[in-house]
Amino acid sequence: MEKHFYQLSALCVFILIASISLSYAGGPDSQGSDMSDDDYVAIEEEFRWLQEEAEATMVTVATKTEKRLEDVPGNVTVITREKLSRRNIKTADEAISLLTSVFVKRNKGLMDSSASVRLRGFNKDQYTLILLDGQPLNDGYVGGLSWNALPVENIERIELIRGAASALYGGNAMGGVINIITRTPEKPEASATVGYGTHDTQRYRAHIGHRVMDKFSMRVGYEAELTDGYETVPVLRTIKSGEGSVSGGRPMNDEFGNSTKWVVGDRGKNNAEKGSLHAKASFDFSDTGMLAFTMISGRHEYDYDPPNTEMETFSGAAIAGTDAQAGFSPNDFIYGGIGDKTTEVYTLKFRERFGSVHFEAQAGLTKSDQRYTVESGGSEKTYYDSPGRLTNIETETLFSEIRFDFPIMKQHVLTMGATFRTDESDTNEYDVPYYRSFSDKSDSSFHSGGKDEILAAFFEDEWNITDSFALYLGGRYDSWKVSEGVSGEPGSESEYESNTDSEFSPKAALVWKALEDTILRASAGHAFRPPNLYELYRTRKSRSTTYQCNPMLDPETVWTYEAGIEQYFFDRKTRVSLTGYRNDIESLVYYRDDKETKTKTRMNAGKARTYGLEFEAAHKICNWLKLWGNFTYTDAKMTENPLDPATEEKHITGIPETMWNIGLDARHKWFKGSLAGRYFSKIYDNSDNTDIEEGVYQTYQPAFYLDGKITFTPWRWVELSVSADNILDEEYYEYYRQDGQTFLFEVSLRY
Repeated sequence: MEKHFYQLSALCVFILIASISLSYAGGPDSQGSDMSDDDYVAIEEEFRWLQEEAEATMVTVATKTEKRLEDVPGNVTVITREKLSRRNIKTADEAISLLTSVFVKRNKGLMDSSASVRLRGFNKDQYTLILLDGQPLNDGYVGGLSWNALPVENIERIELIRGAASALYGGNAMGGVINIITRTPEKPEASATVGYGTHDTQRYRAHIGHRVMDKFSMRVGYEAELTDGYETVPVLRTIKSGEGSVSGGRPMNDEFGNSTKWVVGDRGKNNAEKGSLHAKASFDFSDTGMLAFTMISGRHEYDYDPPNTEMETFSGAAIAGTDAQAGFSPNDFIYGGIGDKTTEVYTLKFRERFGSVHFEAQAGLTKSDQRYTVESGGSEKTYYDSPGRLTNIETETLFSEIRFDFPIMKQHVLTMGATFRTDESDTNEYDVPYYRSFSDKSDSSFHSGGKDEILAAFFEDEWNITDSFALYLGGRYDSWKVSEGVSGEPGSESEYESNTDSEFSPKAALVWKALEDTILRASAGHAFRPPNLYELYRTRKSRSTTYQCNPMLDPETVWTYEAGIEQYFFDRKTRVSLTGYRNDIESLVYYRDDKETKTKTRMNAGKARTYGLEFEAAHKICNWLKLWGNFTYTDAKMTENPLDPATEEKHITGIPETMWNIGLDARHKWFKGSLAGRYFSKIYDNSDNTDIEEGVYQTYQPAFYLDGKITFTPWRWVELSVSADNILDEEYYEYYRQDGQTFLFEVSLRY
C-alpha cells in the first residue's frame, strides 16, 4: 500500500501543478476581476444546481435518440454528475442504489468481487443490459461485469430505463438498460482528490482535460481505492453430541433457524484494492459531426488476512453445552484465497447528420482476465501452508452497431439499425502448491470454452399523432450461433456441436400529455436473455456432485406490461410518479437433479410472474434544498417448476419484496451535502425460501442504512468533505457480516 501511496501522491502533485499552469495560461482570473473567491463560489455552485436540473431533462437510453425526459416512453431516471458528487460513491453500481426497482447486491463494500444490480425483480446482472457510452459491458461468459473496474470520477451521467428493452437492445435487457455516459471536457479542467477513512481506507482520484479550438477534447484520469477491510466470515462448526474440551466461542443459528452452529472464530480481515485508468478523446469535425474514443483499464483484487480464533487454539473440540461439542481444525479457518480481475474497454463512436438523416456508428472491444484461488488441503493444513486450485477465466467481446434516424413527413421519426456481436471465453483450472499465490501452477487440469456470434436488426417508429399524444412501435430480430464448445480434461475434452437460435422482440408504447403537468405512459414489450457460454459449456464438479452444462438451452423470455402517471404540482416544485407493471417469464434455466448419478443438468423449465409498483416523490423546499423519496413493491414468484416443485409460489431469490429510500439534497454557496436512508426487506437465498432466519451468516435480513456527506468549498479551487456510512452503526448480515459505522475524509483541488 505504501508503494501506491507514493505513486498516487506524485500523480496528484502533477495534476495540481498542471492546474496552476492552466490558470496562468488564461484562466478566469487572468483578465482581472473585482469578484472575491466567495462570489465565485456562490455563482459557480448556483450555476451547477441549475445545470443539473437542465441535464436531467434530456435522455437517450429510452429510444436511442435524444429526447426530453417528459417525452420518453418508459420509466426513466437520469443521475447527473452533480448528484454523484453529493454522495460517497465508491463504485459505479452504488450510484444507482437509491432508485426505484433497483437493488444493488454489494455485500462487502469494496471487497465484494461479485457485486451485481437487480432490476425489476430479475436476479443478477445477466438480466439487465449495462452500457458504457452505448457499448455493452455484460460479458458472454456469465452475462455479468466487474463493477469494481469502472471508474467513478469520469461519469458525466447515468441513464436508466426500467422494463423490457430487447426491441432496441437485444439480449439481457429483460429488467431494463443502464447507460453510463463518460465526461467530455468543454474547457480546461483538472482535479486531484485524496481521501482517508475507516479501516485504513485510502482514495486517490485525479484527472486533467482540455478543449482546443472548440473542436478537440481530451481527458485523462486515474483513480484508486484500497482498504484493509474487516472480518466478514465467521467460522461455524456443527454442534454434535459429546464432551468438548476447549472453552470459548458462542452459538449461532443456521439459516433455517436451528440451533446447530458454534462460532469458533473468523476467517480474517477481507481486504481489497481497485484502480482504473481512463481516457477519452473527441473531435467535432463539423457542426453536426463527432468522432469519439473512450478507453478504460480497470483492476480489482482481494485477499484475506490471517484468521482469528475465539478458542485460543485452532484445533480441538469446543464446549457447546451439556453433552454438546463442536470439533474444529486449522483448515476450517480458511475461507477464500486471493483473486484479481482486469477489465479493458475500448469504444469508438462516429456521429454525423446528412440532411435530415442522423447517422451513428460504433465499434468496441471488451476484455477481462480473472484469476482466483481456493484451498484444497486436508484438515490440518493452515492459512500458511495449504495447497490450492487456481481458476483463470478469460473473456473477449467485439461489438459493432450502425443506426439511422430520420423524419417521415411531419408526424413520424423512424429509427433503424443493425448490430453484430461476438463473444469468446476460455477457462482453465490448475493446481498450485500454495493457495495464496498464483505462482508455480501445474498444467491445466480442466478446460472449457466456447464462442457465440449474434447478428440483429431493429427498428422503431415514433408517431406523433398530436402534439400531446405519441405512439412508439418497434421490434428487433436477433439471430445467434454458438460454436467451438469444449469442456473437460485437456486432451480429452467433450466437444459440442454448434447450435443456432433466434428471437423476435416487439414493443409498443404510448405517451399522452393529458394536461400541461400530467403525463400518462403505457407499454407492452417482449425481451429475452440468450443462454451464456457458462451455461452452455461449463461443466464442473463440487464434492460428489457434477453440475452438467447443456449446449441446447433455449433463451429465457419475458412479456412486460406497464402503465404509469407523472404529475407536477406547485409550479413544478413538486413531482410525483406512480408506475405499475407485470412480468410473465418463461423458460427459466434450472437444474434437473438426478440423485442416482449425483448429476445436476441445466434445463429450461421454470415459469415466473412478477407484479411491481414504483412510487416516487420529490419537492423543492427552497432554492437550495430538496426532499425526495421513493417506494418499490416487488412480488416476484415462481409459478411453475417441474424440476423443483418446492420452489413453486416461492419468492424469487435475491430480490426484496419492499424497498424505500428517502433523502435530503442541499447546495448553498460554499456548502453542499446529502442525507439518505435506504431500506430493504427480507431476501431469500434458497429457492424454496427455507432460509427464514435473520441476523446470522448466509442469510439476508431486513436492513436500514443511513448515509450522509457534507462538502465545503472555502475557496473556489478547494473542496473539503466528510462522508459517513451506516451512521446509526447498525449490525446486519447480508450473507456476510456487514460493516458498521465508517467515515471518509477527502480533500480535492480543482481547476
